[in-house]
Amino acid sequence: MTTESKTGGYLENVLDRLNGLTVSGVSCEHDAPPSDTDSLLYFIDLACPEKSSFSANLKQMLGYDISDLGVPGADWCLSLAHPDDIGRLTSLATLPPEMCGKTLTRRFRIRHRNGEWLDVIDQAMKIPGADPQGGTIVGMLRNPSLYRKISVALQESNRRYQHLLETIPDGVMVYDARGTIVKSNLAAQKMLGLSASALLGLKAADNCWQAVDQHGHPFCPDDFPVVRALQRQEPVYGVIMGIQCAADRRIWVRINAQPLFDAETGQTEGAVVSFADVSDLKNAETAIAERESLYRQMFDRNPAVKLLIDPLTGKIVDANKAACDFYGYDHATLRSMVIGQINVENGDVIASSVQKIVDNGAASFSFRHRLADGAIRDVRVNSGRIMLNGSEYINSIVFDVTERNEYERRLIKANRQLQLERQRLDEIVRATNAGTWEWNVQTGEIRLNERWAEIGGYTLEELMPCNVDRWIDLCHPDDVETITGLLNRHFDDEIDQFDCEYRLKHKNGSWVWVLDRGKVFEWSEDGKPLRLSGTHSDITLSKEIEQRIRHMALSDPLTGLGNRRQFEDQLAGALAKCRAGGRHVVLLLLDLDNFKMVNDTFGHPVGDALLVDVAERIRKQFRESDFIARLGGDEFAVLLTNVEDIAIAKKAALRVIDHVSHPSHIEGHDIKVGVSIGISAGCEGILPKTLYWQADRALYQAKEAGRNTFRVHQARPSVI
Repeated sequence: MTTESKTGGYLENVLDRLNGLTVSGVSCEHDAPPSDTDSLLYFIDLACPEKSSFSANLKQMLGYDISDLGVPGADWCLSLAHPDDIGRLTSLATLPPEMCGKTLTRRFRIRHRNGEWLDVIDQAMKIPGADPQGGTIVGMLRNPSLYRKISVALQESNRRYQHLLETIPDGVMVYDARGTIVKSNLAAQKMLGLSASALLGLKAADNCWQAVDQHGHPFCPDDFPVVRALQRQEPVYGVIMGIQCAADRRIWVRINAQPLFDAETGQTEGAVVSFADVSDLKNAETAIAERESLYRQMFDRNPAVKLLIDPLTGKIVDANKAACDFYGYDHATLRSMVIGQINVENGDVIASSVQKIVDNGAASFSFRHRLADGAIRDVRVNSGRIMLNGSEYINSIVFDVTERNEYERRLIKANRQLQLERQRLDEIVRATNAGTWEWNVQTGEIRLNERWAEIGGYTLEELMPCNVDRWIDLCHPDDVETITGLLNRHFDDEIDQFDCEYRLKHKNGSWVWVLDRGKVFEWSEDGKPLRLSGTHSDITLSKEIEQRIRHMALSDPLTGLGNRRQFEDQLAGALAKCRAGGRHVVLLLLDLDNFKMVNDTFGHPVGDALLVDVAERIRKQFRESDFIARLGGDEFAVLLTNVEDIAIAKKAALRVIDHVSHPSHIEGHDIKVGVSIGISAGCEGILPKTLYWQADRALYQAKEAGRNTFRVHQARPSVI
């Protein structure tokens, strides 16, 4: 091959480098320029190393055949590197995930087959594949000792590559030794929106570019690729820069700068810069970063306890603030733990639960979790499988259901006791002189015994003569419809006997609960009831027990307010009754400010006493018809119904803020806390969870506004 053809090959190779390192340049062995001994292209297939390839000039540059390298790996060239250089070189095999897709530049000495050490620059990029263990390595190995010769060849062959310069898609600009533009191609002019004459004479670090780096920070003049290439007399590759173009338009470019040398003196006489528009890629990266930031905020600021778990190892990969507060660990400690350290179930149960999530995509479980202080809490865990950055994780939301489970256990026990009590009362009624009655259905006359009268506080003489009208007058008005309905069903033979619990007016004006059981013992020939007889029992005590149990199940044991379960029922019922165009339902969510500091400083008993005091202060600011609940911790809710003007809720919120902020004197301490309030309003068509979310969002805004204030949800124009 002649010297001229070799020069042409070098020119082609330099033009390729002006465009940066590309994957297409190493797609097959015969793509490399012939007889090129300064640049070696290689392609390493990590999933199938046997498919890796090198450009045909491997032997010319390093003296090796491809068979001499065996099965190449990610760091194939390190086996030939100088021993003194190996320790400071970054391994591609263990490259962190955030470096994938970015160019890694390494300079070291490599052994030629003849034993000579060559000074080389290696530029490589790891491209991840679908398989986490796979992917590809694309790289170029250069011998910088030939740069001066290449520069001379470029100058001598200017006419030959001029046409190529004008037709390549990347922008190209030529600078003199002072860093001034002396030439630009058509692609550069179109990309920058400036004519050749407008670009001529501009400095590399001219203020007109308003250049910023990929993080948005202004470029220092000495950091411009052209300036660095001229000062250091070596190429600069892959610099990302944002520059201002015509019409106040900013674009993002990836820049390569190559110094040019005088053929005789070897001194730099300028530089050639190539750049490609990567605005779309940069915008996509920015969008991804914003989405990741949004996800991070939603994860961290969510009040629900959230854990991100590696399904293979059970390691807790991430946890939000609510999780740290619930479990009592700081973020770093919680992330260093595995799920088995907080889940008290045995390893087999945990493993089968993880497998169920992996198999089905999502699942829910009831577990017991151990907190940092050793306490065991009942939890309900809703988990789902998600993909993040190509890896599979389990996203778990944990709900503390300890109190709810305790209430349910107590309710079951109380119901069992109630059943036993009713059985005992029935036995007593049968064994003692229980109240009895007999009703002549045709005449309406009722015959009673002494015990029947005593249950109502009367003597038998005071009630006689008694008829059905007198009996109905003694019944509670709200129960009459139930009584007559059951009687008619028995008369129509729909039910075997008449069993009814109702309230009877006592002589002292109070109401007593009674259980009447009776049956028609005589029928007319045409099937009409003639005589009905039965017993009459006082069940007031069992009703009071039942009411107390119901109250325990639906009330907060500390403050006596409604609990979350009762709150959800009340909210759903209020919205169901609300009609469009009428008055509205208003929800206030209250959260005490700095309450955790009270617990930490004075202890939980003082904190509990403060909650009781605050609950009473809140209660006094609302009507009897308004529903107030403690949702848990230091969070309260107030439900207002039949509200005509939102100003009513605003005034109430101001009253609550004022009264709660007054110091509380507890166990010799004057304790002061504030309260933040979120308000939402709705009517027909709005879901309970939506109204709750709106109030919760407004509460968050109140917290952000400095606490001890309120905010009204303003996502759309107010409905009232």
